[in-house]
Amino acid sequence: MKYFENYIEIRKQKPVGLRDQLRTIALDGLSILDKLKGIDILLNKPRVQFLYLHHVFKEEEIKLDRLLKMLSLNHQFISYSEGVDKVLENSIDKPYICFSLDDGFKNNLRAAEILNEYNAKACFFVNPSIVGLNTFNEIEKHCFERLQFPPVEFLNWNDIEKLQNMGHEIGSHTMDHIDIANTEEDVFIEDCKKTFDILLKQCGEVNHFALPYGRFGHFNEVAREIVFNSGFKSCATAERGCHINHDRLLLKQELCIRRDHIVLDWKTDHIIHFIAKNSKRATIANNLFPYLK
Repeated sequence: MKYFENYIEIRKQKPVGLRDQLRTIALDGLSILDKLKGIDILLNKPRVQFLYLHHVFKEEEIKLDRLLKMLSLNHQFISYSEGVDKVLENSIDKPYICFSLDDGFKNNLRAAEILNEYNAKACFFVNPSIVGLNTFNEIEKHCFERLQFPPVEFLNWNDIEKLQNMGHEIGSHTMDHIDIANTEEDVFIEDCKKTFDILLKQCGEVNHFALPYGRFGHFNEVAREIVFNSGFKSCATAERGCHINHDRLLLKQELCIRRDHIVLDWKTDHIIHFIAKNSKRATIANNLFPYLK
């Protein structure tokens, strides 16, 4: 029985296939084209780009530092709440990046320290029923069934206090990482109320919600209303995209936060390619839930 502490150990469990190799080759070529065409034009475009990670294992720490250094050349880092406010207030006047981390892995503490070196503040989305869990068999079961991931250590409430003391925010990711679309309405109402109350009591403030699994198919209009009726001020997906100024002021319950998932094992140039692609394709429709269009 052991917790995984290095991403290379996890990667060994998923052999690289032909499709992955071809994808890497294609992205290498696209990254070269980006530089030839002048990618800075897209990166300098005023917008808010939300990025999120799950983990920063030991060998990924230097990769996070490298990514932050590269992103800082064209972007200003702002807190998650500041990013939400800028979209709602139509005050996007330069390229901004906001960070968040999902699932509450213990190695998020080190991520917070590295982010602080660049004056970047993140929102850490946690599952209250998992915070402080330290029984290996229960952790292994949760990781396998809910995260499709090998067993890793999770944050405890003292760790979360440390994150807040470093200037970071804490948000809800449901009680124990449920698939909302396959959850009965009354069950999700209770889940939202419970997570909100626990985080408010433990952290003193809770404003943001991120749906587990993150795609539109894992959510619906009823669930959107429940989230905001429970007291949360924002709701985030894991759909790719970025945000530009809308043609009117938005209500908080209309705003659909799009976040791009980042795995630090990816090549930095590939991550930058996707960020630039988001900038190129940005529309005001990205600001709204598809259920509202």
